[in-house]
Amino acid sequence: MTYQFDGFNYVVRLEKGELLMQSLTKLVADKQIAGAWISGLGAALWAELGYYDLEAQEYIWKLIDKTVEITGLHGNVAWLDNEPKLHIHGSFSDRDMRALGGHVKELAVGGTAEIFLHLLQAEQKLERAQDKKIGLPLLQLQKNS
Repeated sequence: MTYQFDGFNYVVRLEKGELLMQSLTKLVADKQIAGAWISGLGAALWAELGYYDLEAQEYIWKLIDKTVEITGLHGNVAWLDNEPKLHIHGSFSDRDMRALGGHVKELAVGGTAEIFLHLLQAEQKLERAQDKKIGLPLLQLQKNS
């Protein structure tokens, strides 16, 4: 992984074989990134994607065990129990130009992945907490009237 920081944003390049979630989580922890929005593109050798079943309150995971284009990654960085928590969704295209998508559990980078992290300009960390009604760790935000 290589990256460049301009004081507000990180531009990250991942190499073939690197794991997206593992690499970005390490960067966030090492740099103590309090919160950020993520976007990206590239290719993946494989990806494990999920669909959240709201009624069962669990993810249904599927391994996409083939090379795919990453047509878009979108997500955010927050913290849960003092650990970085990345929430990323992705859209992908196979060689027949069929679209696939879902919650990204992990993927191995193909040729490259180029990721943009736009930092939130706040002193305190963006936090998540478990929501029992939904079954997911949701962003904890102040209500504005």
